[in-house]
Amino acid sequence: MFKENIKTLVNKYLSKYNQIVDTLYKSAYSTNPEAFRLKDPSNIKIYVLKLSPILGANFSYQLYLTYEKDKNLELEIIDLTEEKHYEDYSKYRSPEDFITQKFLEKTNIGHGNILYTEDISVYNNLHTLTADEFTNIYSNKIWHDTFHNRMLILVTSEGRRFVEHVNHPASYYAKNAAKYSYSLLDLKAIIDTVNDEDFSYQMDQAIAAYENSLYLASCATLGVCLETLCKLLLQKEGKKIKDSDPTMLDKLGQRLRENKIINYKLNSRIDVCYKIRNLSSHTSPGKVLQGDCHFIIATINEIVDTYFK
Repeated sequence: MFKENIKTLVNKYLSKYNQIVDTLYKSAYSTNPEAFRLKDPSNIKIYVLKLSPILGANFSYQLYLTYEKDKNLELEIIDLTEEKHYEDYSKYRSPEDFITQKFLEKTNIGHGNILYTEDISVYNNLHTLTADEFTNIYSNKIWHDTFHNRMLILVTSEGRRFVEHVNHPASYYAKNAAKYSYSLLDLKAIIDTVNDEDFSYQMDQAIAAYENSLYLASCATLGVCLETLCKLLLQKEGKKIKDSDPTMLDKLGQRLRENKIINYKLNSRIDVCYKIRNLSSHTSPGKVLQGDCHFIIATINEIVDTYFK
């Protein structure tokens, strides 16, 4: 019953969150959905920390919603009731700081991927109520207003960050752009692994454009990044590149395939990236171009992960 009630509670929050985003931030979400990460439940994981009574009744259970790919609201309960977990408590300024640090240690999740946290000790009888009983109790107006107010505060904060984000000049992001939270992959790890000055500069520029919702510019620059990566892979495999050699993306992919450096499937992905970049100026703005960027980034990631590590 406990797990069912936790999921019921989370679904109440997400339902209210979606309603607020769809009503107040519809345009912002359509332009840059990464700003509102609780909208997609497939990339959310639920954690509940069970804490020692020594912290007091107000800290019995702590709820965390985190951004984790393909977790689909998976629920994990972390038991922190044993005394050994509290030996270093004196280092922390408050119970909240202590609890957050323990959560980060137990999960290895980056702080930026914590989407929402709340002490849920206030929800009585999480262990004893049936799912229907829990739903009935927490469907009255008082709790409805509570869910609404908490999600309104969260969405407003995300919306404010989105506005600040799009108002920054591109130069704000252009240096070490890969560190910003809207990036879809660990792009800093990709850049560090390749360890090439030109590739690093091009990736920073591509992500700077992406962060400012300039998806057409980002798609074009990501195509350049992929060209550079293909040339670096050829050099890594001992293949010389003459000034007279064609360096267009489709030709580079074909040469990598002919030299049996990459397989047919990856060559086909590179060819799709070449076509995406060339056709991107004719596609619809917003999510379509954004998806094109994602495809090229994923292809870059696959090459780096397979051939440069």
